[in-house]
Order: sequence, then C-alpha cells, then structure tokens
Amino acid sequence: MKNVIKIAAVLSLLFLLGACSSQTSGEEPELLVKTQYGNISKVDLFKEVASTERGKELIQKLVYMQILKGKYEVSDEEVNQRLDEIKDQVGGKDEYTMFLQKQGFKNEEELKGHIEQSLYFFKATTEGVKVTDKQIKDYYEQHKDQYTEVRTSHILVDDESTAKEIEQELEKGADFAELAKNQSTDQVSAAEGGDLGYLSGASQEMDPTFLAAAMKLKKGEVSEPIKTVFGYHLIKVTDIKETPLSQVKDQIKQTLMSKEAKPVQEILNSLNKEIEIEEDVFKEAFKDVELK
Repeated sequence: MKNVIKIAAVLSLLFLLGACSSQTSGEEPELLVKTQYGNISKVDLFKEVASTERGKELIQKLVYMQILKGKYEVSDEEVNQRLDEIKDQVGGKDEYTMFLQKQGFKNEEELKGHIEQSLYFFKATTEGVKVTDKQIKDYYEQHKDQYTEVRTSHILVDDESTAKEIEQELEKGADFAELAKNQSTDQVSAAEGGDLGYLSGASQEMDPTFLAAAMKLKKGEVSEPIKTVFGYHLIKVTDIKETPLSQVKDQIKQTLMSKEAKPVQEILNSLNKEIEIEEDVFKEAFKDVELK
C-alpha cells in the first residue's frame, strides 16, 4: 500500500497547524499581538506568510524535509565530517569566518543545517547507486595531482634568454635559492629563496601552465624555462606530500555517486505522489506542484 503523507500531519509540529486547526474547529485563534486598533493572531500571521513566494517555499521545504527524514538517516557524525572538510578547504579561522559571511550563513549552526539538508537530498538522489573499490582506486590514480601537494620555488625573469642563462648556471651547480634572491623579479618569493609554499593540482589561484609544469616534477628536479603571462619561470620542487587513498576514499565515493545521481526534480516529483492535502489553507503553497 502506498504511504500517503498528509500535509496537515507533516506540519503538526509547527504553530502553523495550530492556526489552521482553530479555523476548522471553531475555536478562537490564538492571539500574538493585541493593540487598541486591532489584534494579530496566528491565523493572520500564517496567511501573511503563506501569501508570499518565500513563505510557499518554506512550507514546501518543511514538507519535503519531513518526508526525507522519514525515509533516510543523516547522523551528526556525517554532518560534522562534512563540516570539517569545508573548514580544511577554506583554511584558517579568519578564512572560515569570511566563508560563512560570503555564503550568507549567520553562524556555524546555519551552515550545519544546510549541510544536513544537502546530505538528505544526496541520499535520496543517489539511492541504489553502487560504487566499487576499483572505481574509487581508478579515480584516485587518474586524479592523483588533486591529492598531491608539491612545495615549489621559482625564479621569474622577463625574457627567455635570461631564463636559459640561469638554467645553465643551475646545471653547473649554482644554488637555486641564491639565484632566486639575486635575479628573480618576483621580489616577494625572492626574499625567501624563491619559495612559494605548497601547491596542489586543485589550486585555483596559480597560473595553470605553471601548475601543470610543477606537478610533473620530481623532488629536487628543476624545470626548463616555463612561459606564463608573468614571464619565464624556472621551477624547482623541494618536497612532495601525497594524501593516501584511505584518507580520501569516502570523498571520492561521494564524487562518483554524485555523477550517477538522479535530478532533484525527479525526487521531488516522486515525493509529490506521497502527499495528500488535508487543509485548504496549504493548497496555495502547492498549487503549482503536481500532487496525488
């Protein structure tokens, strides 16, 4: 037998339903504000909310999420794991605070609520999708640069002939850091012997030509002159750190599952078939939604 989710039941935990019940039962609606010019009840507030597009979206969200929470399970551990991944991606404390502001979250709890909602929809859209260990390993090998960090130094000059002269000096045994300090036009990194810190294949800030060349080098190896919009670089890799497959296995699995995910609208259409409107007051919010 098909499980029918009745909207009145779904929203029974909300004060909105209390407003609707008072309308149908003949009871006096609960007042929220009293003034000498008139009163405002829960019914008035609900009508005002339900008459706006944002209010309709909120009602639909509450209904859909209630159904998804009945069908799937998202643990606090899953939410916190995704939260930690986001923090690692954005950087330090100041960067994280800026990230929250840019994304429109008032605080971390709002972000966690968004993560939880996303995980419910992820589970709904990927239900039945299978990913094998071989697929995960193959993806890891094919995208190894995304899970590898290389510490690079460079010497930047304006023309190719100067770059080739420096290349010859390096081949004769000259110290890379000293040449960077004396000849690199990148004064910031030159002061550090050309050191640029760690980069990965997923870096967005670095010139892609430079990044591609750096990721191909072995530890201690120096590139030939590499041309970018900034000039000619001689790149040296001083260290390499690889993230083992075991640490990113779950992340890769989610990536592969996402590629096979059903469209969200397809999931919503499926959920709509499980909804039955009991209260007329909710019909406006779902008038453009194809229901049972």
